[in-house]
Amino acid sequence: MFAAISGCMTAGDINDSFRRVDRVWQLEYQKSEDEIRHRAVDAPYDVVWLAVRRTFVDLGMPVQGASLDRGVLVAENTAPAPLSADEWRHVAKAENPRLQQIGGALFYLADDPKDYVVTVKASVRSMKGKTLVLLDYALDNPKLRRAGLIPSQHAPALAVQLASAKFWIALEKRLSRAKAPSPRRRAKDEIDA
Repeated sequence: MFAAISGCMTAGDINDSFRRVDRVWQLEYQKSEDEIRHRAVDAPYDVVWLAVRRTFVDLGMPVQGASLDRGVLVAENTAPAPLSADEWRHVAKAENPRLQQIGGALFYLADDPKDYVVTVKASVRSMKGKTLVLLDYALDNPKLRRAGLIPSQHAPALAVQLASAKFWIALEKRLSRAKAPSPRRRAKDEIDA
C-alpha cells in the first residue's frame, strides 16, 4: 500500500516489486470481500444511498463524484484517511515484515503515508426491497508516478479491514438516525445476485 523505497533499485525493479505486492494484496482483498466489504441493508435505496454519502463525510472522505441513478459514490482524501495516524502505524508495524518478503528488503510502509491518495468507491444497489453496498479501495501516489514509477494500487488486507469496519460502524449510526436497520452480512441468496 504505502511502500516507501530506498536504495539502488532500477525503476523496472521497483515496478516489478510493486506488482508482486499488488497481486498478493489483491488476492487477499478479493478473498475477504464478502466478510469485510459487502453489506446488505433492509431499507430503501434512497435512504441507504444518502446515508452512505453522509458516512463518507463523517469519516473525513470528501465525496468527489456521485450518481444516484448509477448507485455510485466516490470519496477521496490524503492517506491515512479514513484511518487515523495510530491505526495506520498499527497496519505498518503488522505488515512491514511480510511486505519486505514480497517486495524486497527495501520496501516498507512509511509511518506517514501522506504521499498517497486513498479513493473509496461505494456501489449501492437496490434488490427486492433491500439495498446492497460494496466498498472498493484504490490507491495512488502522484509523487511516485511523477518519478516514472507505477505504485501499488491495492491496500494491505489489514488496512481494508480497519477502514471497512469504521465505515460500517459510521453507516450504522447514520442509518439509525434515519430509523433504518443496521447493515448486515449478505445472505446466500444475496451473493452474486
